[in-house]
Amino acid sequence: MGVLANHVPAIEQLKPGMIEVVEDGGSSKRFFLSGGFATVQPNSVMSVNAVEGYPLEDFSADAVRAQITEAQKVANGGGSEQDVAEAKIELEVLESLQAVLK
Repeated sequence: MGVLANHVPAIEQLKPGMIEVVEDGGSSKRFFLSGGFATVQPNSVMSVNAVEGYPLEDFSADAVRAQITEAQKVANGGGSEQDVAEAKIELEVLESLQAVLK
């Protein structure tokens, strides 16, 4: 989603994924968000509200693969109902992060 001049005001739910912030002068920073909301104001200014957001360079593809393996063990019945549900949510976030890191 990009925001240009005269963008229609909107509120969008964000799923786990990467967000790129382009600064004045053209430089940009990339972050991974676990989810949240983006709000576009009538003056074409966008605000992002997220529970968690980290610079993309803070992640290791190898570490994410290892975490996916552990979460899959729990999600496939390796714990209580609550543990399984939490592992499935963790898997969704980790798989989104893995896709961004490729």
